[in-house]
Amino acid sequence: MQFLLKTVSKKNIKNEVKAIGFDSDYVNFGIEKHIFLSIKIFDLSSKVANIIKQTALASDCDAAVHRGVIDCSVEKSNCILSGSVSQLKNFAQKLKNQPFSLSNLSDELLFYIQNELQKSKETKIMGILNMTSDSFSDGGEFLQIDRAVNHAVDMIENGAKIIDVGAQSTRPMADNVGLEYELEKVIPIIIALKSAYPDILISVDTFLPDCARSSIEAGADIINDVSFLKDIEMIKLCAKYNKKLVIMHARGDSRTMDNLTSYDNLIDDIYRALCKKIQMAQSFGLNKENIIIDVGFGFAKNYEQNFELLERISEFKSLGCEILAGVSRKRFLQDVINTKEPKDADIQTLLSSLWLIQNGIDCIRVHDVALTMQAIKFNQRLFNRNSI
Repeated sequence: MQFLLKTVSKKNIKNEVKAIGFDSDYVNFGIEKHIFLSIKIFDLSSKVANIIKQTALASDCDAAVHRGVIDCSVEKSNCILSGSVSQLKNFAQKLKNQPFSLSNLSDELLFYIQNELQKSKETKIMGILNMTSDSFSDGGEFLQIDRAVNHAVDMIENGAKIIDVGAQSTRPMADNVGLEYELEKVIPIIIALKSAYPDILISVDTFLPDCARSSIEAGADIINDVSFLKDIEMIKLCAKYNKKLVIMHARGDSRTMDNLTSYDNLIDDIYRALCKKIQMAQSFGLNKENIIIDVGFGFAKNYEQNFELLERISEFKSLGCEILAGVSRKRFLQDVINTKEPKDADIQTLLSSLWLIQNGIDCIRVHDVALTMQAIKFNQRLFNRNSI
C-alpha cells in the first residue's frame, strides 16, 4: 500500500484540522469546508425545486429532486440538499436573490446550519417515579408517599436532575385512574421534593389539564403530556405560567395505539406531526424554548419502528427544541432478549441510553438512574464531554 488513508469523524474534525498544523486563527472558518451536511426540504413546487437544483449546482452543492421536476410533470417534490457547510452557506446567500419567497428559505437554512454546528448540550437524567399499581415496570412499588419520596431522593442522590412523577399508567390497555387519584398521589410528592430539593426539576406525567394546573401551582416545572396535546388547555397553562411542556408523539390511546402503527414514512410522518404541534403551541403563546419534544417510543410504533426511531433520533434535532427520549425497559428492548420481565432489559436500556447520550439528546427518561450515570461517566471518559 503506497498511501495510508483514514476516515475522520465529524465529531473530531476540528481537532484533526488543528493537529495537522492548520492556522489556529482560521480553524473555525476552515472546518466549514470539511463538515458535510445533507438537509431535506419538504413540499417544494416543481418550479422552486428546479431553481434550488440549479442554484445548488452553481454553488458546488448538489440537490436530489423528483425526476419529474425537470418537465414539471409532478406538482410537488421533496429535496435532499447536500454539501459542505461552506458550500451550503454560499448556496443560501445566492437564494436571497431568487423569487418565490426563497429569501425566506435562505434565512431558515442559515439558522439551521448554525444550529447543526452548535456543540451538543449536556444530557440530563429524568428519573421515573410511578405512583400507580398498573405501571408496566414497577407498578405498586411506590404507592405509599413515604416510599415514593425515598425512591425519588435515591434517584436525585444518584444523579437525576429531573423527577417525572405520574399516577396514570400508559401501558397498552391501561385503565384511566381519574383526576382525584392523580392529585392524591402527585401533589404531596411535588410539595415534599420541592421542600427538600428546591433546585430539582419536577415533571408531572399527565394528560389531564386539571392535574397539570394543580401540579404547577404546587411547584411543578414541566408538564409531560403523553396524549400528543389532545387538549390545548395544556398549552395555555404552560404558556400562562411560563412552564416547560413535553409534546410526545402518539396515536390513539392506551387501548388503540398498538393498532395504529401504519406510516407512509415513519420518520417524516412523525417529524411533520411534531412540527405542526410545535407551531400550534407557539400560536397559543408558548415560547419555543419551553417546548420539549418526545418521539414517543412504544406509542403506536412496532418493534422495527422503535429501532428505526432510535437509530435516527438525531434527525429530530432539526426541529430546534430540546429532545426527551424514554426507552427505559420498553417492550421492544424486552423483545431483543425474549423476556416479559421489564427489569431484565436494563442492559439493553443502558446501551440505548449510551447511544442517546452520544447523539446529543438533551434528556433521557429512565427507571435505573444509578446505572444510567455509568453510561454518562463512560461517555465523558470516551469523548471528554461534560454530560450530567
